[in-house]
Amino acid sequence: MIALLAASLLALATPSQHEGSRVTSSKEKPALDQAGKPSPPTHVEADNIEYLYKEHRTIMTGKPLVTLVRQDATLVCKKLVADNDAEGDIQHAECFGDVKLTRGDKYVTCQHATYDAEAGKIVCRGEPVLHDGPSILHCEEVVYDLETDRVLAQRGKGTVYQKPGQKLPGAKDHDKGQDAEERAK
Repeated sequence: MIALLAASLLALATPSQHEGSRVTSSKEKPALDQAGKPSPPTHVEADNIEYLYKEHRTIMTGKPLVTLVRQDATLVCKKLVADNDAEGDIQHAECFGDVKLTRGDKYVTCQHATYDAEAGKIVCRGEPVLHDGPSILHCEEVVYDLETDRVLAQRGKGTVYQKPGQKLPGAKDHDKGQDAEERAK
């Protein structure tokens, strides 16, 4: 939940904005994803949090950055605007400024990212750059599916390094005329 603890602490405050302290929040009751399974908990850490209760919206800023964590994926940015359900769970979030999405040894940098909790996807725009080990792609848009650990890089330009023994997706076996993926089945 977006800060049941923080909400109770802030309920006594007269202004709708809280500054100067670090608040960590998480969803305790998981929402259901598109497949009807519980979606993983989301944890958020920010220095400044403004609750807009009537709009079910939370605006967070960090000094230096806001951090959103879902399982093993971490999204950081200067400002995060989250739309919450009635229970305070993040359903959708927009990240602005110095955005970085990290998962394992892969990361994407950009200026704007959109997080959709139900779909389990993060869309990066604003000069996104995908880093995967030594591979670097400058793209128009990067869509990271957290459920399948799949990345779609649109209009990518850069250098991709193939690991020893790794077949590129869709690569043809010249001897048999089959896709590398079909041979692996």
